[in-house]
Amino acid sequence: MSRLLAGVAGERCVNDALLVVSELISNADRHGGGLRVFAAGVENGHLWLEVADHSDVLPESAAPDPLVPGGFGWSLVRRLSVDTQIRLHTNGDEPGKTILVSLGLE
Repeated sequence: MSRLLAGVAGERCVNDALLVVSELISNADRHGGGLRVFAAGVENGHLWLEVADHSDVLPESAAPDPLVPGGFGWSLVRRLSVDTQIRLHTNGDEPGKTILVSLGLE
């Protein structure tokens, strides 16, 4: 990720991107039956990310409770992103979803 963004994004943007990538991939592994696809690119001043997993369960934002660990990842992803989309896979017997995220490079 750092190499992809070298020369096109500042340190804060790179850190935000690394955090979002980490959240999406760890959530795919922890809640989505494992990572199916990861792709990333830079286009028109934005970093786009694509993460697909094996679950059709949609991500949820947890109610903020400082005494309960975890549950803040999806809220964090949405807050740091310019746009988020979720596409459910409709290819028969194999469930899953793809999460598409766009982050501004400014």
